[in-house]
Amino acid sequence: MNKRKLLGYAIWLVAFLIPLQPSILDTHGVSNTMGVISFVALVVLVFLGYFLVDGADEPKADHGH
Repeated sequence: MNKRKLLGYAIWLVAFLIPLQPSILDTHGVSNTMGVISFVALVVLVFLGYFLVDGADEPKADHGH
């Protein structure tokens, strides 16, 4: 395992440790900024982790199409 893959897994761990209770269960408040911030942070960290984990593999030299 290389550093990018380990960093991606660490980012996924941080992403799923973000408390999502304000963004999922508290939908009655109009000014639910904490919920919006936690949801956006979750989405950004999940995609950043995927980018790092997927890009950590060495490119394969396939021939053909």
